[in-house]
Parts: sequence; structure tokens; C-alpha cells
Amino acid sequence: METLAAKLPKTLAAEVDRLVASGRYANRSEVLRVAVRALVESGGSATRMDPPIPPRVQAFYRRLRELAKNARYRNRWVALHGDQILEVDDDHDALVRRILDRPEEPIDVGFATDDPKPQRVRLNSPISVRRP
Repeated sequence: METLAAKLPKTLAAEVDRLVASGRYANRSEVLRVAVRALVESGGSATRMDPPIPPRVQAFYRRLRELAKNARYRNRWVALHGDQILEVDDDHDALVRRILDRPEEPIDVGFATDDPKPQRVRLNSPISVRRP
């Protein structure tokens, strides 16, 4: 084997040490060999791979696509518990406020379109805090 020297930021070196401590790798060199091998085999692409989408989430997006075929649900926010439709609204915040007290778990909220994607929304906490 040939020796190569490398400098890593402290945070990245700490992550390498964490991998070694987990017992999956014998030492730092093995972690770096595995990482470099994966980079070379990917053709030099260092882009991070997305984690696989869980089957429950895939089923949720499939259901949103099905609902988008119906004019009643198309381009509207839908709250689902499994396959069961709990609530539908044009206003995301109003929909979320209504489902907060429901007993069903989990409740998934999505936008019914032909190509549903994860939506980033910012919600205020349902817990209000009084300050003196």
C-alpha cells in the first residue's frame, strides 16, 4: 500500500473517530480507504446521496397523486391518516390548526398535485407562552 497524507477539519476528523469508535472500522485509515474507494467508484461524484424514502412516505405521495385526479382535492391541502382523508382545505395553516386536537396518529399533511414534493412550511408553536 502507498501512504498518502491528508488534513481534515476537526469536525470531520471527529466524525471519522466516531465511526472508528462504533466498531465498524478498525482505524482512521480504513475509514478513509472506504470513503476514497466509494468516491472513485462513483466516477468522482462527491454529491451526497439522498437517503431512501420510507415505504409509508412513498404510499403517502402515491395517495396525494391519486387525490389530485379528483377536482375536489386537486391543488388543495389534505390531511391523511393512512388512506383515510381527515380534512381538506385551501389554507394550510387553517387545516393544521383543525387537526392538532385530533386523536389519530400519525397524521400526514400534503398538497394534492400530480407531482407532490416535500413542502417546507413554518408554523408557530401550538403552545403559547405568557411573558410577564
